[in-house]
Amino acid sequence: MLEIHYLKNGSKEVTTVESPERFLASQYLEVPPFQDHYPVEEVFLDGKRITLRERTIGGLFNYFNTK
Repeated sequence: MLEIHYLKNGSKEVTTVESPERFLASQYLEVPPFQDHYPVEEVFLDGKRITLRERTIGGLFNYFNTK
């Protein structure tokens, strides 16, 4: 389970996605659920915190896309 804590228009949001693969697939949609520029505060994969070099949704995408 992927848990993403991010800011959307200044408001804190938390969402869960079944897996990193589902997250990547959703970001390829014509209108993705998350904008690349949204700041990411925290990300957890199966309860373990992930450290991102670029703390945005785009950075999260790149993190999983290069794994």
